[in-house]
Amino acid sequence: MPIFQPGKVLLREVPLKFVAKKVTGHGAKAIDVAIPLVPFIDFLIVLVVFLLISFSASGELLAQKANLKMPKAANVVDIQISPVISVDPIVVTLDGRRMADTATLAADPKVERIEQLIQDLETLKRNWSILHPQEPFNGQVILQADVSIDYRVIKKLMFSTAQAGYSNVSFAVNRLNAKK
Repeated sequence: MPIFQPGKVLLREVPLKFVAKKVTGHGAKAIDVAIPLVPFIDFLIVLVVFLLISFSASGELLAQKANLKMPKAANVVDIQISPVISVDPIVVTLDGRRMADTATLAADPKVERIEQLIQDLETLKRNWSILHPQEPFNGQVILQADVSIDYRVIKKLMFSTAQAGYSNVSFAVNRLNAKK
């Protein structure tokens, strides 16, 4: 008995032609190839949702503290991205970092510098000039203050921002609905 080269023998005896062609390797390529688009589409949807959430085209403040009641105004302008100083009845923060206590600032009637605030604003100013070497520094800062804050605290904050080189102070307000 001669020795033959082994071939494909699995499911050779199946009477269906398309199975026999596939098993023996003589079948044509399938026309309906499944492309795994679902994971790619899921990824793109997540990416688009993330970009929509993180990007604010109108310049609105993304985070308003829960215990902060801002004043309302009818004549408003959209804000630009700038450092945000938040003042609530308890604490003064710059971009979420604690700078001073509101009660301590309100207790002293003298206009004094808030050293921690000035240092942090000067650091932000240096970083801005490094990141934007061709553009002049606009010196804009956003003041987000509660309506019940003493004017002496606001005065000290504005004095400190001016000392740090931020002379353009914008007040964050809630927009009133215009009556038609």
